[in-house]
Amino acid sequence: MWMISSRGKPELRKIPNPDVERKKKHMRNGAIAFMVVMAIAAGVMIYLEVDKRSVIVTVHVINTQSGVQKSYRVKKNDIHSDGFTTLDGLQVFVAGIERIEIETR
Repeated sequence: MWMISSRGKPELRKIPNPDVERKKKHMRNGAIAFMVVMAIAAGVMIYLEVDKRSVIVTVHVINTQSGVQKSYRVKKNDIHSDGFTTLDGLQVFVAGIERIEIETR
């Protein structure tokens, strides 16, 4: 009696359904493909943004009172609200009475 009662219940063997397994595999592969496409798209967008920032432009600094205009060659990334740094390393600070115009080609 003791031997009969000490025996555990038999476990059921699970047989995987091939259709369900195939659908899971397709979903996993689709998710991986989507993530790869998104990573490539993000890399391309970052490359294009960095490429735009390194473009060399001409900056015209115009004194609004006298009308005197000076031109400088600058990387687009080096332009800030209060000034910019030229390709020669010269730091130019824009006064309140001056305005800047950016000329792209």
